[in-house]
Parts: sequence; C-alpha cells; structure tokens
Amino acid sequence: MFTKGLVFIFIIFLSADLFAKEPIHITASSAVLMNTWNKKVIYSKNPHVKLAPASTTKIMTALVVLKKSNLSKNVNVSTCATRMPPSKVDIKIGEVYSTEDMLKAALLNSGNDASVALAESVAGTEKDFVKMMNDLSRKIGCRNTNFKTSNGLPAKGQYSTAYDLALIMREAVKDKRLLDILKIKETEITELVSGRRIKLRNHNKSLWKDASYLMLGKTGYTIRAKQCFSGYISYDKRHNLIVVILKGKKLWPDLKELAEKGRKLF
Repeated sequence: MFTKGLVFIFIIFLSADLFAKEPIHITASSAVLMNTWNKKVIYSKNPHVKLAPASTTKIMTALVVLKKSNLSKNVNVSTCATRMPPSKVDIKIGEVYSTEDMLKAALLNSGNDASVALAESVAGTEKDFVKMMNDLSRKIGCRNTNFKTSNGLPAKGQYSTAYDLALIMREAVKDKRLLDILKIKETEITELVSGRRIKLRNHNKSLWKDASYLMLGKTGYTIRAKQCFSGYISYDKRHNLIVVILKGKKLWPDLKELAEKGRKLF
C-alpha cells in the first residue's frame, strides 16, 4: 500500500508526463491547477501575474464572513450597499436578511450589494472589512494580492494572481458551510421583516452540465478582468483539485479542458 509520500511523488511524475504528452490549450491569460491536499501546483500558466480578480474576490469575502460572523446574524441593508452597480440582487434600504442569505446572494448571483451589506455587518464599514480581507490573505500565504473592495468591482490598486486565489479557495473549501452554498443551483432568500422573497440562480453553469466530476466555484467578469473563475473540482471523496482562471475568453471550455486533464491524474 502506498504511503502519502509515495503517492505524492507518483502524482508529480504522472502530472509532468501527462502534460508533456497532452499539452493544455486554454484562452485564459493565467491559470492554476492545485492539489487541494498539499498545495502542489500541477499545472500553471502565468500563475504570479497580477490581474484584476473581478467577483472571484467574493470567495475571500465569504471566507472572512464565515470566520468573523455566524450564519444566523442579521444583516441590515445600508444606503451604500444599495448603490452598488450590477450584478446585484436589489436589496432595499432598511431591509434585514440573515448572514446566510446574504452569502447566498453574493456567491450565487454575485450580488455586489449583498457583499457590501455583509462587509458592513462584520466590520462596520467596507474599508475596515477590506483590511480584514488583506490581513487574512497574507496569513494564508498570498504575496501578490491587494483587495480594495469586498465585491471585486474595479478599483485602483486592486489585484491578485491565479496562485494567490488558489490559496484562498483552498482555505475556503475547508469550511463545509461554504461548499454547501456553492452547491446550490437555485433558491430563494427572504427579507426578515416584510417576508419579501428574492429568487437566486447560481452563475456557475457547470452545475447543470453532465460531467464525471463536480465543479464548485465563483465566476467573475469585468471589461478589464475578462472571464474569471475560482473553484474546486471534486472527482470523488478522495480526489479533488483547486482551479483558477483569470482573464479568459472562453471560460467554460477552458474549465472543461483543465478539469478533464486533472481527472487523468487520479
């Protein structure tokens, strides 16, 4: 029976041989496939180039919220939160939602308004919350990341890398609560005073595709950032990878290419 060390060595040689024989062709400017267990980078393309992270930022936002708050805490919607541009879920000034529902709105529908509401709920202001994000990113090991917003909307001096976002996703998926939210295809959230309901639909199209693996994650897009994704590929209970794509032109074909190549490692 293999020890963990022997399995690790085997995967290194297998991955090098596999990608030499079957090179990966993707449109993304930057990408990383990372072993969830040991942080070993199995495949990379410009992994340390600083790029705009777009809404993949919301994985870090969710991670901070899960560490600093609890799912049942009430979130009060401020004027500032409602002024965010799309994508948004159109929460209203003075409304109250659970933290869990705001996380669903941020992660499934990429609600920029929900992200700010969460930030203010945890830290009082989005600025103070972003400091928490940057502090935690450095603790995780990110060396080329600087967040300026909680939602990934364009901001001067905001950047990350495929490698750093992979480290953040690797830390995030340790929390089952986040994985449970990312698995949701469609749901509704409820305003706690009026009972107003908002329908949500996950932007992660891979959840509807028939595949031999489960891909969970957060999409992102701005004109500058192009198509982005930070996610977790589960092939079975024992085999999984972290995948990050930045500045892509064909997101879903790129992700399929990476996921299919990654599957051959196991």
